[in-house]
Amino acid sequence: MFKSSITIATVSGIPIRLHFSFLLILPFFALVISNNIATIAGMAGVATGDLVVSPFGLGLILAVLLFVSVALHELAHSFVARAQGIGIRDITLMLLGGVAQMEDEIEERGELWMALAGPLFSLLFGGVLLYLLRPATAVLGADVQLVVYYLGFMNVFLAFFNLLPAFPSDGGRVLRSLIARRTNYLQATRIATSIGKIFAFGFAVFGLLTGTIFLILIAFFIYIGASQEYQFNVVRDAFSDFVVSDLMTRDVSTVHRDLTVGELLDRMFAERHSGYPVVNDEGQLVGCVTMYDVQALPEAASRENRVHEIMAHPVISVRPNDDLFSAFKKLSEADIGRLMVVEDGELRGILTRSDIMKAYRLRALRDERARVDM
Repeated sequence: MFKSSITIATVSGIPIRLHFSFLLILPFFALVISNNIATIAGMAGVATGDLVVSPFGLGLILAVLLFVSVALHELAHSFVARAQGIGIRDITLMLLGGVAQMEDEIEERGELWMALAGPLFSLLFGGVLLYLLRPATAVLGADVQLVVYYLGFMNVFLAFFNLLPAFPSDGGRVLRSLIARRTNYLQATRIATSIGKIFAFGFAVFGLLTGTIFLILIAFFIYIGASQEYQFNVVRDAFSDFVVSDLMTRDVSTVHRDLTVGELLDRMFAERHSGYPVVNDEGQLVGCVTMYDVQALPEAASRENRVHEIMAHPVISVRPNDDLFSAFKKLSEADIGRLMVVEDGELRGILTRSDIMKAYRLRALRDERARVDM
């Protein structure tokens, strides 16, 4: 999902990645914290004259440790999700925090514990820093005392802030999980995301009145996140009654791997197809070729080039009995136009974006007729 990012570590098999926006926000965070070092020192009970590290140096250290805390917060979510059988692709640290990318959607009831895991960890971690570790740092110097205090304070703040019912925050997910126990999941999502948008509006107004740019950014993040989550669940609900075999094209034209590019173009023009599954002499699926593969050929390339030289392989495939929403996610994540439908090693059909959108239109038509019948 976040292509402009690099992996900096792996924890228990989960890659920790840095988005490029993190590099933009880190100096800003360091500067803001450094400008408030005197205030932080006063709260921590240390004298600024006893500090050895420069204000900006302390600001940079605290900013980095704050994002480490965010990573630990996301790891807590990830471990609970993984305990429920949900794979975690990675954790990405970015402009306004961190995001754990799950391989599948967690069950409605399981979402409650996954959402609570992050804030509970942050609260526990902050409490340990403030009430257990901080007293022990009294002999280690003012800088260490300030770092431990600030990190503990910010983890406690992170816990409570994330528990605000402002979807897509943890508190918003907790709210949705609780509402879903009394109504359907889509309705619960609609209510939770609407509340999230109200919080976003409030944050934006307060940010404008006080000149707090960070609050305005948070408001934007919440509003966009809530809108995307609702649309995501609308699509999932629309596809819930379908499997791949309901909508796939069964009569599929294929091309041989040794076909020339010139012959492929002739077939594309004649049959009005923009892509084909590629098979070998035994009729087994070995790849997929599209007009984009042809367009990517260098100008010097010959029409005598063979299909197997330009085809995409291995192909991304689904099975006939896979649910349609899973197929839709595969298409979206891979940013491709078609999926091969394969069963027992044999090509059974092809599923395109247009096929999938038929399900959306069919569901909308069914719902419209249901309302008329009422």
